[in-house]
Amino acid sequence: MKHYNILIFPCGTEIANEIFRSLKNHKYFKLQGATSIENSYCDFRNIEISQLPFVNDKSFLDELKKIIRNKNIDLIIPAHDDVAYKLSELENKINANVIGQNYNINKIVRFKDKTYSYFEKILPVPSYKEDPENTNNYPLFVKPKKGQGSNNSFKLDNIDDYNSFKKSYNYEDFVIMEYLNGDEFTIDCFSINGKLKYMGARSRDKTINGISVRSSFINDEKLNQEFKNYAETISEELNMDGVWFYQMKYDINGDLRLLEIGPRVSGTMMLNRARGINFVELSIYNELGYELELTYNNFNDIIVGRSLQPVYKQDLVYNNLYIDFDDTLFLDEKYINTELIKLIFQIKNENKNVYLITKHDKKMLTKVLHDFGITNIFDDIIHLSNEENKIDFMKDKSILIDDSFQERNEAIKANFYALSIDNISILLRE
Repeated sequence: MKHYNILIFPCGTEIANEIFRSLKNHKYFKLQGATSIENSYCDFRNIEISQLPFVNDKSFLDELKKIIRNKNIDLIIPAHDDVAYKLSELENKINANVIGQNYNINKIVRFKDKTYSYFEKILPVPSYKEDPENTNNYPLFVKPKKGQGSNNSFKLDNIDDYNSFKKSYNYEDFVIMEYLNGDEFTIDCFSINGKLKYMGARSRDKTINGISVRSSFINDEKLNQEFKNYAETISEELNMDGVWFYQMKYDINGDLRLLEIGPRVSGTMMLNRARGINFVELSIYNELGYELELTYNNFNDIIVGRSLQPVYKQDLVYNNLYIDFDDTLFLDEKYINTELIKLIFQIKNENKNVYLITKHDKKMLTKVLHDFGITNIFDDIIHLSNEENKIDFMKDKSILIDDSFQERNEAIKANFYALSIDNISILLRE
């Protein structure tokens, strides 16, 4: 298999994070990123980030062509709904393949009113409220015809809420529909030429800004069969090809209603990836024309929780890493600090030096290192007497990682860097 250059755009979204994590260690795919937001920091390390105008900018196509040409881009993976829509429109004008659904599909699913109109007699779609001023069926729900997540979506409890909404927003840009107050589900799907090949339904137990941050598989066989039937219908009707998803929610009577169809990767597809279904990889293989047989582990009792994780961008210059042993590498006199082990091998991959520096009893130290199989991962092991100071054994351009407040202070005063075990993540790369 040849190597491919893959552009993730925009690279500052949760969708982009899932794409990156799906492909980051693939030996045939070299990942690159692009963003339209100046000074945006993408959650990737060690990949090149380019700047692109917003997709509605007149110069977008020309600038995209330049990046494709200069960076030898083979494939582009959209990480936002507007980008997926625009790239599907422009695909015939650029010298790179777009991972996603075609323009005809995007023209339907990007707009809620068009989606509901298209599937009105095929799937259970929410009921419209054409004249909210003359209805007693409050509460209602309003959301943009062209939008994602819960952005600019509102519950209208009465006519006063409706009138307030009309004063603040352009009515024509929104869909006003029945209020769905039940549980919500996302069904991640993969199709080939309209035939559904995989469906994984999951709950949306907790959402923040429309992003599912806690999700688990649906184990109800009857409900899964219902989701599969709807997935097959959508896939055949639109001739889906590759990765996509759709969302449903219970109405006030406990009946499912279609919320939206997404022609792209979803941010929480990682739950299905835990089964072994890597939607992004599969979509690339499908785009490249490979025959695919989808197999996966039958893991059902998995819950994924997501939280904001700090990712640091830093320009620390150092050649040597010194690591304390007690309560730093060796925790509670029982466990090895696995986060530090990851950092040690990252540093070794960068051809920097890693030293263990400690006053721990030499005999006991040798036994612990041997028992955990890490005797030879250090460039040197420095044993100190109780009277000796660590800073006297440290070379220039060094970092000390130590649980001791005093020893960190001494290192900083001696013009070294010093970190505690709570903040070594600033050195770790994705």
